Amino acid sequence: MVPKLDMHRRTLHTTCMQTDDAIFPDDEIHPTRQKTPNMRMSSPNCPSLEWGTPSVQEFDNLLGVEAVSSANAPTEREIPDRLDEVLIATLPTRRWEVKPGDVVALPVTVFNNSRRKLCARVYVEGWLDERWMVEPYVQAGLEPGERITLELNLSPPRHPGVEAGDHPLAVVVRAPEEPMRMVRLGFTLRVLPFKRLALDVRGMSGPSAWWRRTLEFSIRLSNQGNCPLTVRLEGRTMTSVAALRLPGGETFALAPGEHLHAPLRLTVHRLPWIGLHSRELPFTVHAYSDEGETLAQVRRSVEVYPILGLWQLAAIGALGTVTAASALLLVIVSVMMVRYTATPPQPAVAGEPAPAVIVVALNQPIASAASSSSAPAQLADAPRLQPEPSAPLVLPDQVTAPGSGGPVRSLAAPSTDASASPAGRPMTYAQMFQTIAAQYDLDWRMLAAQAYVESGFDSLALSSAGAMGLMQVLPTTWREWAPVVGVNDPFDSYSNVQVAAVYLDYLRTQLARQGRPEKEWMLVAYHWGIDRLGAFLAEGGDWQTLPELHRRYAEDILRIARTLP
Repeated sequence: MVPKLDMHRRTLHTTCMQTDDAIFPDDEIHPTRQKTPNMRMSSPNCPSLEWGTPSVQEFDNLLGVEAVSSANAPTEREIPDRLDEVLIATLPTRRWEVKPGDVVALPVTVFNNSRRKLCARVYVEGWLDERWMVEPYVQAGLEPGERITLELNLSPPRHPGVEAGDHPLAVVVRAPEEPMRMVRLGFTLRVLPFKRLALDVRGMSGPSAWWRRTLEFSIRLSNQGNCPLTVRLEGRTMTSVAALRLPGGETFALAPGEHLHAPLRLTVHRLPWIGLHSRELPFTVHAYSDEGETLAQVRRSVEVYPILGLWQLAAIGALGTVTAASALLLVIVSVMMVRYTATPPQPAVAGEPAPAVIVVALNQPIASAASSSSAPAQLADAPRLQPEPSAPLVLPDQVTAPGSGGPVRSLAAPSTDASASPAGRPMTYAQMFQTIAAQYDLDWRMLAAQAYVESGFDSLALSSAGAMGLMQVLPTTWREWAPVVGVNDPFDSYSNVQVAAVYLDYLRTQLARQGRPEKEWMLVAYHWGIDRLGAFLAEGGDWQTLPELHRRYAEDILRIARTLP
């Protein structure tokens, strides 16, 4: 509790009034006024004196102020006035207002209505702390008939002990030369209210973690104003992962100087899953008045630890390492046990025949033809494949030897020297595709499958569009690329495959520059044309939107190539 200020009540003295020095000059007070009869006041302590008593109206006129009206008259709560015929004093108004911490100046007009010089001392009496007074009193010397205005400064401190409301006080005028004389003018000083609330959050119990999601706090409220307050509290979090509650209620009434504690509960609904460090969760508490005015607010934050922090991750990593090592050891032990305890292998049981696949008898011997020494020596001893017993789709009668003139069992001498092996044996298609594929870094099985798809291994094939030979090379392509490899017969198998291979290498290079080095795109460009494919890709086309005919062409060739031994 804020300590209350010590309030000192000044003693209001009641004295007899001696009037032997009082003078009321007729020409100064009221020229036409008749002299009033002398009046005598007797007292055991004062001698009997005769004096004329002017009215209050005449005193006020003498001081040059208006008569006391009902507005300036003392109220029932004010200290009653006490007037004197020697020391005459007035206040311009009987009600004053002041804000705590400010200064209010009371102008007191004093008139010396005696025959000698007086020292008028003015001060304030009533229920007030002495610290309200800037100066304890003010005083000034007055010659006979002189009038002066003195200012009394009051400054109530900005403190909860200075209660707002009306305070009845009085201005007292005395003269040391006339100790028995006194003037008292009652007035009311209204101290205006001011609101000030101290707000603090205490009792933070530590960070929030998965084992402690609810935190308890204490809100300390202190009314440091001079008027009663009704406070409404409201808690807010910056994110939706937590919520604030006030178990003791949200509205509190506080008298001036009073303080209290209210419980506050923070519940974290969602914690971060993984993190190396804790995170700050800010929250604020606002205090509002009855009128919705913000009295105070305080911002705090708590630490929130993730579910899997640094230590948890380290523990999980260590546990995973131990588990992996244990599993590896178990596998090694199992393999060793199986190795030493395994039973001898049983003969395999004949199963169902494998499904028919596309087999191209590439290495079937061809009818003898004139030998040539130009074939690569390293392919002279190439492996010879046996024919598939399940009726291959491409038989030796359906193909022609490289350099031969047509599909006959016994072939004439080849037209190029590259169609025969050094040993005098005819070059097989497998040897031919392997030789050409090695020159251009191509898959020889893909070339063989492409020859099958294009012409069915017919070196004399001629399409309606003019495509020629084993690889169905278009005339424009032949004229462009045949001079590059130095051949001139499109119906010669070796020459035809050589032109197709150099053209495929060119297509692969162009597509790789566009970020598409796959075989599929190279085959599509061979079948569709590099210009058409480039336009298709420039428009945002991809493999899924490729026309079915061209996509199936590439897929069939690659599928057949995978079946070749």
